[in-house]
Amino acid sequence: MAYLFQIAFCIIPYNSSSGAPITPDNAAEKIVIKTIINRFDGVLFDMDGLLLDTENIVNQCLNETAEHFGIPDMGETFLALIGFRDKESDAILRSGLAGRVDLKVFCAESDQRIRQRVAAGLPVKSGVVPLLEALYELQIPCAVASSTRTEYVDKHLADAGVRQFFATITGGDQVLKGKPHPDIYHKAAASIEVSAENCVAFEDSEPGTLAALASGASVVQVPDLIAPSEELIKRGHLIAPDIWTGALQIGLIQKVG
Repeated sequence: MAYLFQIAFCIIPYNSSSGAPITPDNAAEKIVIKTIINRFDGVLFDMDGLLLDTENIVNQCLNETAEHFGIPDMGETFLALIGFRDKESDAILRSGLAGRVDLKVFCAESDQRIRQRVAAGLPVKSGVVPLLEALYELQIPCAVASSTRTEYVDKHLADAGVRQFFATITGGDQVLKGKPHPDIYHKAAASIEVSAENCVAFEDSEPGTLAALASGASVVQVPDLIAPSEELIKRGHLIAPDIWTGALQIGLIQKVG
């Protein structure tokens, strides 16, 4: 059953690390938001490249690792990993390495670099905190559906200061078939006792967007490192420049005043 809230309120979102006020346009202004008659029972989110700026960190570390081993022309291979689970990513990376470096050796080096970067802090993407605060105030349940392993999703969200906004986390290790199959979105929706067809799903990657579309959810894609392909654009889903704008455009929230 969809939520029929008609509530207006003011929020002043704060940066979880610095404590400074933030807004979607990075100005310290009050934002007045409200729901319209909300046709969504819940909201489902990918994590990497959507909530957190982790894809950029990982891509930089992978390129540094390739340079370390003297392997040129790996850029396209690294971008092709985005949105997939470890199992699928390993197959793509192994093919790209083509025997020049052992996969385990390469991953050990890149993982060390990634851990060091992550330990320095995980940036939250623009508009994420204001949106999550709004949905929390309106008591609209939110869940994460990420290809990353559940334990890492939980830790990364906690470290970034936004874990409390999500009722459940569904990681790629919890489903038999990863993105672009819809299993993870069906499981994430079920975890908050709703149907995916009655949710809005936010994604950044092509595999993730295809998974969300296949689940029947209303989809907002916020591209990160890779622009949507022509074939994906033809699917007709909403493509937005940032998560806040996407929430406004799909009718999840409405800015007033």
